[in-house]
Amino acid sequence: MHLVDRIILPPRSGGAFEVKNGQVLRVVLPEGPQVVDFDAFNRHNPRERFESTLTRQRSGAHPTTGARLYSNHPWANVMFEITLDTVRHEPHPTGAVSHDLLGGRCSRVSRIENYGSDTPGCQENMAGAIAEYGLAPEDVHNPFNMFMKTGVEPNGKYFIVEPDAVAGDYVEMRAAMDCLVAVSICPGRSSGPEPHPVWFEIYHP
Repeated sequence: MHLVDRIILPPRSGGAFEVKNGQVLRVVLPEGPQVVDFDAFNRHNPRERFESTLTRQRSGAHPTTGARLYSNHPWANVMFEITLDTVRHEPHPTGAVSHDLLGGRCSRVSRIENYGSDTPGCQENMAGAIAEYGLAPEDVHNPFNMFMKTGVEPNGKYFIVEPDAVAGDYVEMRAAMDCLVAVSICPGRSSGPEPHPVWFEIYHP
């Protein structure tokens, strides 16, 4: 493949960029584990956007190689297909699995509630990133939580454990339409004790 662009985002930041139909997006962890909140929009019709619920129904709660990411109704189109996932999905006694479609995104409100920290969350990171494309904070939607390892307790309670991902891991996805991608380098504890930067590489096949 031919590398077209590499976007490097530092910890606790957000970004937005375009990925064209047929291009491959590689999300790389160059230094260590880091959860990435991932949203996507149809570049030509931003009302069509990634839908975590439909994707969970069709591809499972923890997407990996071969899974497809779908847009919302009434479109329900494939937006991306995961073509490669290098994370070693280690068994966990709780049944937790890497890559998450169960949880939502963190926000300033949730960070105050959970950590007593009045600081931006993924909601604010992605809202700031998509503003330059004419989109509003309410256009941020429930994400694909890449590299986050999660599960559900017998009582139905959602939980997060330390990630399986290590330095050098990456996930590749092929775009099935022209997309605007919005991401947040999650500032929460779900990435482990230390936040890390993330590379977003765009390739022509």
